[in-house]
Amino acid sequence: MSLGTRLLQAVLFGLSKGSLYGLMGLGISLIFRTVDVMNFAHGNSGMFSTFVALSVYLLTGNVVLTLLAGAAAGLVLGVLIDKFLMKRVKGLSHSSMLIITLGLLMIIEALAFAIWGTEPLIFPKVLDKAPLIIRMSKGILILPANDLAGALIALGVSVALAFFFKYTKFGTAVRAKAQDVIGAQAVGVNTRSVDAAAWGIGIALSALVGMLIAYKSSVTPSMMVEMQIYGLTAAVLGGFSSLFGAIVGGLMLGLIQETVVTLMSAGFTALNITSANPVDYQFSIILIIIIVMLAVKPDGLFASRFKGKV
Repeated sequence: MSLGTRLLQAVLFGLSKGSLYGLMGLGISLIFRTVDVMNFAHGNSGMFSTFVALSVYLLTGNVVLTLLAGAAAGLVLGVLIDKFLMKRVKGLSHSSMLIITLGLLMIIEALAFAIWGTEPLIFPKVLDKAPLIIRMSKGILILPANDLAGALIALGVSVALAFFFKYTKFGTAVRAKAQDVIGAQAVGVNTRSVDAAAWGIGIALSALVGMLIAYKSSVTPSMMVEMQIYGLTAAVLGGFSSLFGAIVGGLMLGLIQETVVTLMSAGFTALNITSANPVDYQFSIILIIIIVMLAVKPDGLFASRFKGKV
């Protein structure tokens, strides 16, 4: 397979992964922008909801019902977190809120261990079909059907939320509250309901990502640790002041990650380096991107473009 074909394959995989990174980043950005809390338990909340979804699948065997149940579990969990925890500690310093979400992360993980145990569990594929194969003159491109389905679901949800936040009354209230709490209250926005909705929708998005990646490995209490960092990186790239900058940031992240790994692989092969695997450097690439972005453009690539708009 030529390098050009391998790069095209990397683009396909990158967009597929990036759509999930972006969806994860959107949930993190939504909560941060609306309630001003960096939720370190975001990934584990999605993990817990994925376990709930798997339990529904074991009872029903219905994949569609499983996805809906997982998203609903995330929505309910987010609202409960807001109602019974975040509303009671509102007004504390940012560092205190970070510590609280770290504690929440550990509590959720402990609950998952207590309820479902430590053994990895198998999650069903969303679409159990043959992979999409594109034949070219210098090779073939392959995209697993489940990856394609996951990317389409993630992008579809992102577009739906874009319309929701842009064109509905409640979506406008969410954006207004995120921009100016006092101003939003002055025009009659119920900020408590907005906070609950932000937590519910944000955790539901994490649950959806958890279900879409679970089939590749297994469902475990630690399954969302890396995805939380990928989502955070997507939000850093796009800018926390832009809800949908995270989507673009996620797509960019996936493309960069896969392209760099492919180029490193080609370089290692050319230099006859067999002791190192480029895939092992993926996480390092993410950390480098975060450091560079925070140093060069800490507000994100799209912060100024969306700033001040309601």
